[in-house]
Amino acid sequence: MEDIPIETMLTASLRLLEGHPLCDGCMGRQFAWLGTGTSNEERGRSLKLVLTMTADRLIRTDLKEKGKNIISILAGNGMFESAKKLAAKNGVDYKESAYCHLCTLDGQSVFKRIPEIVQYCVERLARIEYDSFLVGSIPAPVLSEREDELRSVHGLLHGENLKSHFNRELGKHLQEALRKPVEFESPDIVVVFDMTQNLVRFQVKPLFIYGRYRKLVRGIPQSRWDCTVCGGAGCDECKGTGRRYPDSISEYIGIPAREAARAVDFKFHAAGREDIDVLMLGSGRPFVLELKRPRIRNIDLESLAREIVSRSEGRIEVSGLSVTRREMGQALKRDASVTVKEYFALMRVDRAVTEEELRAVEKALQGVDIDQRTPTRVAHRRSDLVRRKRVHDISLKPRTDGLIEVRLRVQGGTYVKELISGDEQRTQPSIAGLLGAVAECVELNVVAVHTETSNTSMGAIP
Repeated sequence: MEDIPIETMLTASLRLLEGHPLCDGCMGRQFAWLGTGTSNEERGRSLKLVLTMTADRLIRTDLKEKGKNIISILAGNGMFESAKKLAAKNGVDYKESAYCHLCTLDGQSVFKRIPEIVQYCVERLARIEYDSFLVGSIPAPVLSEREDELRSVHGLLHGENLKSHFNRELGKHLQEALRKPVEFESPDIVVVFDMTQNLVRFQVKPLFIYGRYRKLVRGIPQSRWDCTVCGGAGCDECKGTGRRYPDSISEYIGIPAREAARAVDFKFHAAGREDIDVLMLGSGRPFVLELKRPRIRNIDLESLAREIVSRSEGRIEVSGLSVTRREMGQALKRDASVTVKEYFALMRVDRAVTEEELRAVEKALQGVDIDQRTPTRVAHRRSDLVRRKRVHDISLKPRTDGLIEVRLRVQGGTYVKELISGDEQRTQPSIAGLLGAVAECVELNVVAVHTETSNTSMGAIP
């Protein structure tokens, strides 16, 4: 059987200790990917033990002085108890080190701080509802630089970094104390320890709630609309309120939800938006409410739905509330311009229109792509672009009061009022243009929003 060249690793270990004091964990971490399945502490202690045994053997031979030198290094920079006892037995002098070169900050090993960190987390996290956690850390640059230099000088290729080692050790202690599972993909809480500042921060995963809203009263914007004169500061124009409109869909939904979850703030994501003077009927418009830093995650969604209706005094309704993932909100916003939406409008034309003319308009627009330049009414806040949109279906029906009912099934993002009026030929073709008359939309309702994504398809969280 061939000899096993263990001297190489022992020599490397001894050289490390000759240059710097290293605790068992930091010693073992330099060889973390060799002989996995054990801890860095056990690995480092084992190397020091083998070196101590080797030195003890040398002391018993004519290489006594070499053995004593190794014992001196292990007892001093190695801070190894067995070596200290052997040094005392053989009269070996050594200068004991108090601190490890790779993990000590301000006179204390970062690993020695773990019990204090755990106690702090237990106390603080008792105030927050969560089901899983993950540990992260911000290593002190000075420690990272020391370790990089050490590995470069000694050509070490199989080590683990301090951050991974520390995170694992803190995670084990926290898991035992918190009695919560570690979740790597999507934890409710991330505990982050800043080594330099000796500070713990908590990153709380937002709570995402999916649902659909129905807007039953005209004159409500989807999001808060500040006064255009003062920008929200308050002025004579807005009578000191700072607002152009007193309420919004997002606030009717977001404020009660924020209170229920004890969150610090909220963000509203929806599958498009209707104009202020337009109703949202049918099954409603899909939305995702993002609640930031919630203290309560398991909220009563049925009770929340009732509270939203109550607070809005029946102006809006919500349905289908369920907890979802961040990706659902992203999908709603991403797909808003390609979803299919249905509208019901009342149109006024400046002259009498025959049935034949209406059927001709239907035929001309059925399944047709239209080009819409940014409408004049929103040109001050939207880029001046030409957008191509599809009219999937159209139905025109005259009423006895002279108005014409318009039922449309169109691509998301279609400016329906301009499809009717033509907007001075900025939309082509248009109903007004095809009729050769002046036409205007006098009333508009969204009656359906069809989306390809659903909370179920996105993987709803039960």
